[in-house]
Amino acid sequence: MADYLRDAIVLGGVYTVFALGLTLSWGVLNVLNLAHGNVLVAAALTGYLLSDAGMPFAALLPLCILAGAVLGALLEIAVFRPIRARARSTEAAGLAILIGSIAAGSVLFAAAEEITDGRVRTIGTGTFDIVSFPFLGTTVTTLQVLIVALSLVLGLGLAVFVRRSRTGHALRALAHDPATCGLLGISAGRLGVATMAVAGGLAGAAGLLLALHIGSVEASMTESLLLKAFAVIVLGGVGSIGGAVVGAYLIAGVEVGTVALLGSGAREAVVFAIILVLLLVRPQGLFARTTWQRA
Repeated sequence: MADYLRDAIVLGGVYTVFALGLTLSWGVLNVLNLAHGNVLVAAALTGYLLSDAGMPFAALLPLCILAGAVLGALLEIAVFRPIRARARSTEAAGLAILIGSIAAGSVLFAAAEEITDGRVRTIGTGTFDIVSFPFLGTTVTTLQVLIVALSLVLGLGLAVFVRRSRTGHALRALAHDPATCGLLGISAGRLGVATMAVAGGLAGAAGLLLALHIGSVEASMTESLLLKAFAVIVLGGVGSIGGAVVGAYLIAGVEVGTVALLGSGAREAVVFAIILVLLLVRPQGLFARTTWQRA
């Protein structure tokens, strides 16, 4: 039992870091970014390439975050902003951005396939000194502790940033009314780039942690993770940071519990069946507020 609880908590940490960036871009910019998983893979590949060069984890994590942030910002500048500027309506822009994110993700996927030669690449564990120790009837590693601690720190830090900082207030205003932001002297363009950079940086952190957790990198490593991240966001409520954290751990708990009781074959079916029931009862999610910017 303790082993399953440990696995659920660690998996929830990975889901949390990944989903936080997705809920930020969706909640602030209304960007349903299907390339978010490919940004994670790109950051994980950055970690793989740098770890082969013997770079320590203390330098590896910031560089992976930076790689994800740069890619997120480039997606906003080169793809989403031009589409938004040319769209005739908000609804048309949303659909076009969704398609644009799929196209951008396909380009990143092709690049990842080229780098990995279509194979699973093992990431070196020498970048992080993994030590096991007993804890509450199970064995825990320092990497697992790091994943959980980092997910909680990032979740709390993002929530405080959005609620307390001037930039966070500007982000909430942007989510509420982009046109009025411009009249008040708030640069919607710069905030959009900053938002996508933060979202990409979170994907970058998740990419390195996931690669170290499973010990490998491959171009398709986020195919199921992206779908679960959307489930986490819908479950917790679009734009709710606290909801994303709680939703991530709920999804992970259900997933690990299902594997323990029914086997891995039933994992996806049970997870999404529970989400479907919850959405029928509470379509806005467990923790959604009336509007994101007032959270």
